Amino acid sequence: MVNKFPVTLLLLFAAACGSLQAQSVWSLRQCIDYALAHNIRLQQQQIDVQNTEIQLETSRYQRLPDLNASLGQGFGFGRSTARDGSTVDRTSANTSFSISASMPVFTGFRIPNQVRAGEFNLKAASASLEKARQDISVQVATAYLQTLYYDGTARIAQQQVELNREELRIAAAQVEAGRKPESEKAQAEAKLALSEHSLTQAEGNARLALLDLRQLLNLTDTVFSIAEPDTSSLVADIPMPSAVFAQAEAVHPSVTAARYSLEVSRRNLKVARSYNWPSLSLSASYSNSYYHIFDQENASFGKQLDLNGSEYVGLNLSIPIFNRFQTRNSIRQSRLNVAAGQQSLLLARQNLRKEIEQAYCNAVNARFNLTSAQKAASAATISYRYAFDSYSAGRGTQLELQNAQTQMLKARQDALQARYEFLIRMKILEYYNGVPF
Repeated sequence: MVNKFPVTLLLLFAAACGSLQAQSVWSLRQCIDYALAHNIRLQQQQIDVQNTEIQLETSRYQRLPDLNASLGQGFGFGRSTARDGSTVDRTSANTSFSISASMPVFTGFRIPNQVRAGEFNLKAASASLEKARQDISVQVATAYLQTLYYDGTARIAQQQVELNREELRIAAAQVEAGRKPESEKAQAEAKLALSEHSLTQAEGNARLALLDLRQLLNLTDTVFSIAEPDTSSLVADIPMPSAVFAQAEAVHPSVTAARYSLEVSRRNLKVARSYNWPSLSLSASYSNSYYHIFDQENASFGKQLDLNGSEYVGLNLSIPIFNRFQTRNSIRQSRLNVAAGQQSLLLARQNLRKEIEQAYCNAVNARFNLTSAQKAASAATISYRYAFDSYSAGRGTQLELQNAQTQMLKARQDALQARYEFLIRMKILEYYNGVPF
């Protein structure tokens, strides 16, 4: 008989793992970290940074000498001239080899400027990657809080269902006692059915919001829920935009990337000018060969290597005179690139200032909306309690209770939306101020 205990144990373990997976709760930081590690666009930009590192390494290696070797084997057939000037028929073989090296001595400071341009290009690529990481962080934070908002909306819809069930119970009791007509119970039943439908829609919106967040994280298999984020921003002071800009201008990746790109264009201008300078290079080579003529006596291999060796060392100076205005036009284009880089840097600073000022105004407006929405929700809740007590005592009408409930639920939903709106606005402003999510 087969022992079923191990199978049962495995099934229990799998069920326990599934239960733990279903209960997995992710914080905002966990969601952002996962998105940064699995976002395809970020992975592509990381490859671009690695390519830039290789290009920089190639520029640095230009200072090194190059070394080349060659080996050849040739055969001659038919008539050829002998040493005494006569023409004879003979077959010969020729084996040759050489090794040569050359290195730049002076290139008009082209190589060091190319290296510096590569270093700035790498810094610009790294800053662009950091900007993309921060953009992903903002997108994830927005989707995260949006998911929490829809989840809160579903909870409010559930509260509405529970309130309508209580109202139905009261209406049924009053109809049974003869204090209300039968239509009062029918209206309460219709309200309950409508609120249950609204709950179904709210739960569907919450599931779709969580799905959008999962897709943004590039998360496929893990079943998870999300936790309430840090709410200290709700009571924090809103920093002034001038102070935020003063700090963000020096470190924000959009400005940093533009600054490094400008330095790249300046170095490229120096590289273009270097082609007006003479260039000096050092070269050296060694070559040797072995000849063998068939049907004749030939010197030994070692003797020929001793006699046929040739060494060469030389300096080569190249002076540019005229190259069809290529250097001149390259310098002109490089100057235009420098001017364009300066404008890009100014534009990056202006855009950063505008974004910070807009984020500040959004945060201020969101705080005002949150304060007023919380007051409205509190007042609407009190009003509903009065209407509910009046209806329970048989004095109020179904319409009065419905209006009070609608106002209360809408006020609660507005307060919930204002809360998460203010949270994301403060998170964005803090992000510009250097505070991580």
